[in-house]
Amino acid sequence: MRGYTITSKPRFIAFITISIILFTLIFNFMFEINTAQSETVQKYVQVGVFNGDTLWSIAEEYMPDMDTREAVYMLQQLNDLESSNLIPGMIIDVPVE
Repeated sequence: MRGYTITSKPRFIAFITISIILFTLIFNFMFEINTAQSETVQKYVQVGVFNGDTLWSIAEEYMPDMDTREAVYMLQQLNDLESSNLIPGMIIDVPVE
């Protein structure tokens, strides 16, 4: 049986490194492994606004684990509200866990 001699150690290391990278890429594409995708899907509940409701009161009721100021800001951003004024009859989306 014939033996092989490594004549250039840097070239051999580069070959092994590139081979491992290519093998990993091919394996990931073949089995559709995607680690960048999140399994968390945000769920929302639609809340009707009644007379006297404020973003603050809705945030305190539906998002008790979050700082109320951050929750109010999040509700404004999520529902494209320019101010915190609510009109009775509006329906806003509120994230739930």
